[in-house]
Amino acid sequence: MTQPSTAREAAERNAKAIMEGNLSQLMADITPEVLAQVMAMGAQAPAGLSITQMPNIQGYEIDGKGQDGDVEVFDVTFRSDVGSATIAASWKQVMGQWKIVNVALVSAELAQQ
Repeated sequence: MTQPSTAREAAERNAKAIMEGNLSQLMADITPEVLAQVMAMGAQAPAGLSITQMPNIQGYEIDGKGQDGDVEVFDVTFRSDVGSATIAASWKQVMGQWKIVNVALVSAELAQQ
């Protein structure tokens, strides 16, 4: 597979990988520091609404938040039957590849029952 040429392309590939449960692509897109951040996010979100626990992700939306120096930031919202979760992902070129260098939970909302 060819490497994405823009941060937006990388963000799209990553969101699709999360939705499909493609762990190998997810791991390829993040730095070791971000892995620790993702694990910590699980404790912040309501039960079942972190990207590491969210069942049957049905879709996602990506909202570009702009550039901060050499980092591009995107808010990515994942939706499932249990609710939605939005993360802010900061992308940067690392050794010629787009990588997530920071991630934070923006919001998590349980679906109305």
